[in-house]
Amino acid sequence: MNQLGADAVLHEYLSSNPEAQHAALHDPQFAAETHRLRQVLAHLDVALAAEGLDDEARQRVGARLVTDCLGTDEANARIRDHDEAVKQLMAQGVVHVSAW
Repeated sequence: MNQLGADAVLHEYLSSNPEAQHAALHDPQFAAETHRLRQVLAHLDVALAAEGLDDEARQRVGARLVTDCLGTDEANARIRDHDEAVKQLMAQGVVHVSAW
């Protein structure tokens, strides 16, 4: 999985997660994170190749790293829903957060 492999892993991830694809194009922070992850994937590939992993194993590791780092649309939606529920509980006074 050289640089082209890293691009393929990210392309597959973005194709499977339309919200992330939109964010990669329109959210500067997410775009920067995606770009940095692309660089990390290329370096990871070199390290894994030096350790003797074959192309298929390196692709799997890269795909897992992308999903773990960026999350999926479904996982990110759950996080947003959870965050909103906590904010509602705080607004109702059910949950209190002490000041640091």
